[in-house]
Amino acid sequence: LVFEDQIVDPTQRETAEHKPLGSFSIIGDLGGRGYTNAAYVVGMLGYGYFKSDAEAKQNANSMFQATLFSTLITTGLKYTVREPRPDTNARESFPSGHTTAAFAFATYVGCRHSLPWGIAAYSLATFVGFSRINDNRHYLHDVAAGATIGASYGLGTCLQENAREASSIEKPRLGWAIAPIHEGLQTQFSLRF
Repeated sequence: LVFEDQIVDPTQRETAEHKPLGSFSIIGDLGGRGYTNAAYVVGMLGYGYFKSDAEAKQNANSMFQATLFSTLITTGLKYTVREPRPDTNARESFPSGHTTAAFAFATYVGCRHSLPWGIAAYSLATFVGFSRINDNRHYLHDVAAGATIGASYGLGTCLQENAREASSIEKPRLGWAIAPIHEGLQTQFSLRF
């Protein structure tokens, strides 16, 4: 909001007017529709079942969760905030759903796979976000919010998966402990999942 008049609005107008991506912006539109996310899920599931690789199956499940939850949050915000798009009166601009899906994909891939895969995924996600401004479908803050939501769910899902692997917990565990406190004993029950 601080830089809206000095940076955000002029950048929006300049980008939408000159369209620096030209006809290549279709790549950003397609890249943000969740096709990459779906291809990852299907590919990992196929590989997991063909090679009996439990990690690949879990990667597919985690990518599905990151995409689903981030998209649900974004959709809920779109119909709660009701901000008009820059090119029409449709009131579904904030946040960018394309950017959300792209950054959920990029962040999960960047966290779970090697650096070259992460760089490629983040490059595509950044291209998707910029293409939404280029096509005058979203404002910069819509894209930034979508990227934040997608990256948050991608990273959270990945960290949860990494922690699960590190602790080798396959099933929920019910645990209990008795600990001394200042005036007696305390019993604590916990469920880890």
